Amino acid sequence: MEKDKKKFKISFHLVFAVIAIPVLIIIISKFWGFGRGITQEEIDAIPVPDNPEITVYDAFFRAENIPAAPKDDGVPTIVCFGNAPFADDRDADDNPCMLLAAKTDAVVYNCSISGSYMSTYNEAFSADYAIDAFSFYHIAAAVTGNGGNTLSTALDAMGEVDGDTKAAIELLQTIDFNTVDFIYIMYDGSDHFAKRAIHNEADMSDTRFFTGSMISGIQLIRQAYPWIQVVVMSPAYAFDVAEDGSFISSDSKEFGAGRLSSYFFYQYDACAAAEITFIDNLYGGIREDTATDYLSDNFHLNAEGRKFIAAQMERALKKLTDTE
Repeated sequence: MEKDKKKFKISFHLVFAVIAIPVLIIIISKFWGFGRGITQEEIDAIPVPDNPEITVYDAFFRAENIPAAPKDDGVPTIVCFGNAPFADDRDADDNPCMLLAAKTDAVVYNCSISGSYMSTYNEAFSADYAIDAFSFYHIAAAVTGNGGNTLSTALDAMGEVDGDTKAAIELLQTIDFNTVDFIYIMYDGSDHFAKRAIHNEADMSDTRFFTGSMISGIQLIRQAYPWIQVVVMSPAYAFDVAEDGSFISSDSKEFGAGRLSSYFFYQYDACAAAEITFIDNLYGGIREDTATDYLSDNFHLNAEGRKFIAAQMERALKKLTDTE
């Protein structure tokens, strides 16, 4: 019996070994990995779940009892204004406006102008800074009969104009807005990069400000064409560029007038106050943690980015025509 008891006696040394060996292995592995740089492949392999706490700032406004277009043919007719997101490769099959036309039965006119801004540089147009004529406010003034000869003056002053800009202006001048049902507006982070001012609380119509140009232009459109529903597409995410050429967060510091997110939220608030449909492309999809999947550089859209914007446009169209 005494021998049996000794046979089943627990060894302290065995217990210590069972506990100590795994601990020792962990310590060695941690020490071995200390200071080792993680590779991009390892970063890409880390699963990043969707963040349920991210708020999407879409806002849909469909005015009640708006009149039908005087020349309504039953087919949605859309005009697109903006800069690079719509203007880049305007005739390519994967351009967002081309994708929208292909995926729906809509007629889509792409009048976006590469290199243009939402805001104006000068308070009043001057041929000395002729590119101002292609800002959103002056384009809206031109199509509503409030722009005088601004476009022709600008084209004369600039002399040589790239073919895409000329094509956009020529197309703009042929559109009968009595047939138009929707206007889509999308400007990227260019106003932010150029350090254009964002918002003037004392004068909401000051076109030198990002929101002032937007609201002033939309008001002209609403007055001239009350049947047109306006859809404002927010900028997608854009990286700022450090002095060494590296991409850094556009919210990491103040660049001139403010952070890119400041432009976004002032635009959102201005649209909400004026009851203008607003589509969130930043927090709603192309945000900082996903931007490299959708951008070809620090702000231009790649093929996946264009598909995403086209899908956003289609979703807005369905919402506003009650077909979703």
